[in-house]
Amino acid sequence: MKNLQTIPQGKLLIYGATGYTGTLIVHEAARRGIDFEIAGRSEDKLAVLAAELNVPYHVFHVGDIEGWKASLEGKTALLNIAGPFSETAEQAMEAAIKSKVHYFDITAEVDIYRLAESKDAAAKAAGIMLLSGAGLFATYDPLIVHTAKRVKNPVALRAAFKYSGGFTPGSVASSGNIINAGFLVRKNGELRKLTEAPSAAFDLGDGPEDFSLMPLGAVVISYKSTGIPDIEEYFAMAAPAEAGTEPFKEGHPVAGSGTQRSKILVEVTGDDGTVVRSMADTQDGYMPTVTSAVEVVNHALNGSFKIGFQSPASAYGAELLTSLHDVNITDF
Repeated sequence: MKNLQTIPQGKLLIYGATGYTGTLIVHEAARRGIDFEIAGRSEDKLAVLAAELNVPYHVFHVGDIEGWKASLEGKTALLNIAGPFSETAEQAMEAAIKSKVHYFDITAEVDIYRLAESKDAAAKAAGIMLLSGAGLFATYDPLIVHTAKRVKNPVALRAAFKYSGGFTPGSVASSGNIINAGFLVRKNGELRKLTEAPSAAFDLGDGPEDFSLMPLGAVVISYKSTGIPDIEEYFAMAAPAEAGTEPFKEGHPVAGSGTQRSKILVEVTGDDGTVVRSMADTQDGYMPTVTSAVEVVNHALNGSFKIGFQSPASAYGAELLTSLHDVNITDF
């Protein structure tokens, strides 16, 4: 991995810039002084946003090969935030590989992680990094690596994510793809699909709570970063009264308005039976995705990357946690 520099050197293309999360991300990129251009399908929305930020924009459909070629010319990286990613990721990945620019997205769809994994050889041949899951997994994956380092030989992993906040229409569409992937676990290093979703109880600080099995991506992403052979993932929503009622808005959405933070608990078992746990708490809603995605992409723009299919932690290690905004880690 190349050494991280302090001043952004590369140029970024952000595709899907005018949605709820996209609007937040482009403003965060502008705040951080990143050199970027925006792209998407709606010329009216792109023109308004580009004028506001004083950046160039490109209008094309995700399947437009020439549109990708023109917009990616001179770019270092592509950040795809146009969901559902089942409809955009493959075209965007292929465009990045052809143009030899690093690829990032913010999906939580496990099948998209598997898609990125399948393109490892092509990404290596192009000399680029293919990193799917630069949003939630920028915290989730390094936390797993951090926890795994606390035992000598980690053999089993359970992760529980309690999300506080609402969902955008794009996330609702993507959630169907997460469910359709099935109840995936990793057992003895192999992916297995269960016929039903077991539940499990985890204590994230307020006493035991029930979580449902849901593959959020550690079965692919964190297997890449740790090699832990047995992996299970669980999910629960914070109660509506805890999660805040602020609506999603166009333009400048309000985020982080809930009364309870989102939490990720990681439990790792060593081959000697030792069990360790670490927990991260973050802002509610979409702001962790926004700040994490910009942080991870900025690493690559500064020349810090590993070629081929990567996860946030396989590329940047547990140390990535220290550079993320408003993430608190507790070990116990």
